[in-house]
Amino acid sequence: MEPRDGTYVIGEREVAEISGYCQIAKANRSAITVRELLELTRADATEEELVRAWGRNAEISARYALESGYVLERAAGGEPVSGVEAEETNRARARSNVLAAEGFAGLCADGRVRLLAVAGGNSYKSARLGDDIDLFCVTGRDSLWVFMLRSLLLARIYRASRRCAPFCFSYVMDEADAARTFAETRDALFARDALTARVLVGRGFYRSLLERGSWMAGFFPRMYARGLREAEGPARPAALSRGGSRTLNALLYRTVGTYVRMKAYLLNRRYRSALDTPAVFRVLIGPGHCVYESNRYDGLRRMYEGGLGRPSSFSLPAAGAGPSPGADRGP
Repeated sequence: MEPRDGTYVIGEREVAEISGYCQIAKANRSAITVRELLELTRADATEEELVRAWGRNAEISARYALESGYVLERAAGGEPVSGVEAEETNRARARSNVLAAEGFAGLCADGRVRLLAVAGGNSYKSARLGDDIDLFCVTGRDSLWVFMLRSLLLARIYRASRRCAPFCFSYVMDEADAARTFAETRDALFARDALTARVLVGRGFYRSLLERGSWMAGFFPRMYARGLREAEGPARPAALSRGGSRTLNALLYRTVGTYVRMKAYLLNRRYRSALDTPAVFRVLIGPGHCVYESNRYDGLRRMYEGGLGRPSSFSLPAAGAGPSPGADRGP
């Protein structure tokens, strides 16, 4: 919003957007920056203009303070809740995890892989202690479960040698399922996850998925434009395509898929015993996909649907809209 003298003013629409995204960041147990807010919202301002306008808006400045580029919620007494140091630690951890994923990509990205990217909290640049390194992967046709078997084994070896966080293949699809999902999903949370993914291999294929998902621009026009722009830059190319075997893929879907289901069952039993209900997750698997979706992720989706149910609109999510996300599912 801009008055006649050209000074940027935070209007009601921007207040709703800023408050909504700050609530989502709080649910994530993370902090959002001014720069990230500008990319998410439709505020037509620079960082400097938004910072100057912040203090002139009584509603937003009473609820949130700015410190070192972060937006911090104020406590009941009006003082900002300190969290910059902890957030800086989380962001440093995310950078380290992305570097570990880059090394791992060199091992597991063979000719079956069309796309390999970091997803979840690490792609959002904030990882808490104990978080996995979530991976978003797309394989060629009839190759997904061959990729899963090989990559699950390589992940154990790589982690033992590097002592990094565990890798979680939380969102794996073959190219046909991925193309259909990007074209048809039309979900704000999916759009933000997809646009935040840190692509390690297959940038050209990633761009083709974004082009199929042009609906994302209705939710996040700046992020979508940046995603297309950055996908044009230099990137490590995916290996030459290797054909898959429908018979072998079907066999490994039965065997490796059974292992994945059993591991999920044991993890969920542990979460339930610890009364960690938000961490309980479902495994959605088939010959062409393997996707994890947690209760935490469902809660986050409800928050987005409460305020981002339609492109180019935002209203505050209802109180208690859902538990903290962990992204537990990519992309």
